[in-house]
Amino acid sequence: MKLLLSCISTKHSTLKKHWTQTSQDISCPLTVLGSHQKPKEDLGGLLCLIEDMGSTQKTLELKMAAGMVTSDNGVFVTSFSGVHEVDTNLGIVRHNIVSSPLFNALHSISRTQRGYLVASTGLDLLLEFNRSGEILWSWWATDHGFESTPDGQPRVLDKLADHRSIQYGTRAQTTHINSAAELPDGRFLASLFHQGMVIVIDRETGEWQPVLEGLDHPHAVRVLDARHFTVADTVRGRALLVTINKLGAQVEADIDTGTNWLQDCRYDSDRNCWILVDGKNSRVVLRHGRSGNKKLAEFNFDPEWRLYETHVL
Repeated sequence: MKLLLSCISTKHSTLKKHWTQTSQDISCPLTVLGSHQKPKEDLGGLLCLIEDMGSTQKTLELKMAAGMVTSDNGVFVTSFSGVHEVDTNLGIVRHNIVSSPLFNALHSISRTQRGYLVASTGLDLLLEFNRSGEILWSWWATDHGFESTPDGQPRVLDKLADHRSIQYGTRAQTTHINSAAELPDGRFLASLFHQGMVIVIDRETGEWQPVLEGLDHPHAVRVLDARHFTVADTVRGRALLVTINKLGAQVEADIDTGTNWLQDCRYDSDRNCWILVDGKNSRVVLRHGRSGNKKLAEFNFDPEWRLYETHVL
């Protein structure tokens, strides 16, 4: 198996220091809600190519590398304000292949029937775009009932401003929407960090409804097929395989991953295994089968790396 791992920061201790200094109630908001402001320091970031069951690794510096998806000429990788493209051997990087004034703290990216879907997390915004950067569809959480931050403050955004260089803290956001994917019927699934739920959004009307609630700050919603998706119940450290229909969703498999910060989970149906990103312990774990009952491998990384997600090459 050949994996690409993104690290949104290579200075985890700097982040922890910032959380301690800016939080009034907890020492590490990574496991709760985040901070009101982003740190001003350079936080680094990189991609790591993993081959030969972890025995071969190659890294490439890329600031705030986060979401990844296969592109026409390699892999698209999101950063804070742009989408870069790398080849599958990390030999070539094409910076800011796509950029937009509405890109802010980009997290996940996925393919759609018409182009690509990205979570512009800093703006509580989903955007669908094509390779030339044309915006095909947008969904602002603040226009659909999510008008206040976790502290009860109203959020008003200038949709015509250039947000690419503005820092919005996690607690200054109303949802911290961090991942989204298109269902085969054209609807979109999205994970809302603050609300602890996965919602489904109608493409035409923008109307939404919850399909999975009671999660603890979820990440990494991915569509497997017309009936199944996966999502990380982050703080509980659970990787969930979920069956979805028109009436709602039901958890089919629940894998305890032994962490209190499961940053990413991916079920690879071709290889019948889970790929689990443990953000608390800076490791990637492979587990066999839908039930994940057998560990296949574990890759450990520098604790200064804040791991984000994996992409199968």
